[in-house]
Amino acid sequence: MRTISLFSKRGSFSVICLITFFMFVIFFLQTQQKINVIQSDGHVINYRRQATEQTHPKPLPETITFVSTTSLPVIQTDKHEVKFRRPIARNRSPQSPLPTSIMCLVLTTSNTLLSKAKAVNDTWGRRCNKTIFFTNRPSTIQNVVYLDLAKDGRKHLTDKVVRIFEYVHKQFTEYDWFLKADDDTYVILENLRHFLSFFKSKEPVYLGQNYKLYTKQGYNSGGAGYILSKEALNKLMFGIKYKNCPKDGKDEDVDIGKCLDRQGVPVYDTTDKFNRETFHGGTIEDHMVGPLSDLLKKYPSTPAKTGKDCCSTNTITFHYVSPKMMYILDIFLYHLTVYGRNYSSSQNAFALDQYREMS
Repeated sequence: MRTISLFSKRGSFSVICLITFFMFVIFFLQTQQKINVIQSDGHVINYRRQATEQTHPKPLPETITFVSTTSLPVIQTDKHEVKFRRPIARNRSPQSPLPTSIMCLVLTTSNTLLSKAKAVNDTWGRRCNKTIFFTNRPSTIQNVVYLDLAKDGRKHLTDKVVRIFEYVHKQFTEYDWFLKADDDTYVILENLRHFLSFFKSKEPVYLGQNYKLYTKQGYNSGGAGYILSKEALNKLMFGIKYKNCPKDGKDEDVDIGKCLDRQGVPVYDTTDKFNRETFHGGTIEDHMVGPLSDLLKKYPSTPAKTGKDCCSTNTITFHYVSPKMMYILDIFLYHLTVYGRNYSSSQNAFALDQYREMS
């Protein structure tokens, strides 16, 4: 009887352990049903999967993959998976034989106003029809605007850029195109004007180096500089005023890209007929010599290259250009030449010719 009693106690203990184990398994499985879904704005929402397929939430599209960045997780739209093709400018006939008027909007700060901004003003900024520098402190320097209502700091770049576009939209209606650039961006205006000749400013046009993130058509890099036509600016202002487009944030180029996407403003392929990029979000060294940064390896819709084929002969912009390098580039581009070398129409990287069918 003593042996049977001991066995019974052990049996009861085994049953309790077995029940506890099954309860733990059930709890664990239920917990695993809870999933974090990352939205394109970086926020995380939670939901629980239902028990049957009939009540299962609609699955995410197969064209969306998750990638990690140095800050928040974001949604990446891979151009090889999405059946989306950016219209290509070089497949259009030149639209405007008349000179285009370009207003250049340069973001700067009080700390770099007399260094980076001055270099821009002394070099490529002189070739815009009008150049305005927007800073975070009052200044008496000509062509410098202080937006006293704008929030300060890198965490509020969207607020600053939105207020810049609101300002020029009200004050300057005579310009065809609006170039937004940083004070460490170098722009070759002659190449930009030639590129813009393929478009009409009365059409919604949004140009720059495209990154395949956040929206189906991506967004254009702020560092590489991006261009808005007069009509695109109108649509942007409409979206900000009536469609709840972001008015503040740390990634102004992303927020502007999202807003333009919602307003149906198309992103154009800005590569030349040899598939070489014209807008560059990296340094000159990154693109010409390498190695490419992780950002340039992952995000551009047109894969970045190094070496001679890194950049179009009609290149428009480079980013992270120091003040000294701006002066050097200006001298090389506008004061030096190679003896015996003449520019001909065959060097036009956007000519409509036998390369047209390559796109």
